[in-house]
Amino acid sequence: MRLLALLASASLLVSTSAFAQVSDAAVERTGDTLTVTWKASPNAAVDVLVAERPDAPASALKLVSNDDRDGRHTLAAPASRRLYVTLRGAKGETLHVAERVLPVEGVQNFRDVGGYRTIDGRRVRWGVIYRSAGLSQIAPGEADELGSLGIRTVHDLRSKGERANEPTRWPGAGQPIIKARDYDMDMSGFAKAFAGGINETKARQTFAAFYPGILDSHREQFRELFQTLLSAEGPVLYHCSAGKDRTGVATGLVLTALGVPRETVLADYALSNRYYRMNLSPAANRAPTAEMRMFASLPPEVVKVFQGVEPEYLEAVFDEIDRRHGGFDVYLQKELGVGPAELAKLKATYLEQ
Repeated sequence: MRLLALLASASLLVSTSAFAQVSDAAVERTGDTLTVTWKASPNAAVDVLVAERPDAPASALKLVSNDDRDGRHTLAAPASRRLYVTLRGAKGETLHVAERVLPVEGVQNFRDVGGYRTIDGRRVRWGVIYRSAGLSQIAPGEADELGSLGIRTVHDLRSKGERANEPTRWPGAGQPIIKARDYDMDMSGFAKAFAGGINETKARQTFAAFYPGILDSHREQFRELFQTLLSAEGPVLYHCSAGKDRTGVATGLVLTALGVPRETVLADYALSNRYYRMNLSPAANRAPTAEMRMFASLPPEVVKVFQGVEPEYLEAVFDEIDRRHGGFDVYLQKELGVGPAELAKLKATYLEQ
């Protein structure tokens, strides 16, 4: 029940009580059509404007619907053309929203982490921080779409073996800087659990026990990711294989550092259940890793656990941070080198002012 509530919360994408007339806005794609929805005060007139850049000045916004009062507007937009939507109220208030999921063929779970409201009422900027699953199957025709995002740096959180088995293939010109560290994936906890037989309950318990260890195995990767974000040299993408576990922890750390409430962080994390599906077919795994062979032998109900996420997995990470450090800010400074000055810079860079 809690997971369903989190998914429902995340599907709203943006919500702000500070915006007097418009709230709970979302953008959803069906083919080449975008549907913008929002909630507004009774009979409130809202202008819908679009731009092709998240930082477009007011003069570059194109009005596509004037005095809209039904809380819904559709417009044509090819998947290769990403639009950023501005909703403008009668008093000039604005609320920005965009597609949460990027329709890049060959990449699962590719998401923009922008739009979320922080505890102090600001919102995470769209178009500057992205997360995804592996990038080894990007369709060649997606070069223009990826290029339009302006991604400057990619942090590959995968192990040496994963990268060798499925190397990143970024199409087109404008190749980003790819940062990665060599390490071997420690699956001993899962192997031990499998030794005595595995079921859904045991699988979930194993995952919950595995997650806190990501803080140690990926300390240097997370530190490097935050340093890249602080450098503010352009949009950043980070990913692992499924874009849900290591990437989910990284996103939890980033959003929490920016001041996004825990409930919203967990809701974003839960979206991987909607946007990722493990492909265990022989055609998709011509050179399967030991882990993929292991997963392929599991019962369907256990595979479902392994391809999904549960709130308690990420909560276990935050509980471990509190247990070790007594608070998230202490962890940021001690483990990731993000002290008060760096945190202030991070918020100034990635939050709408």
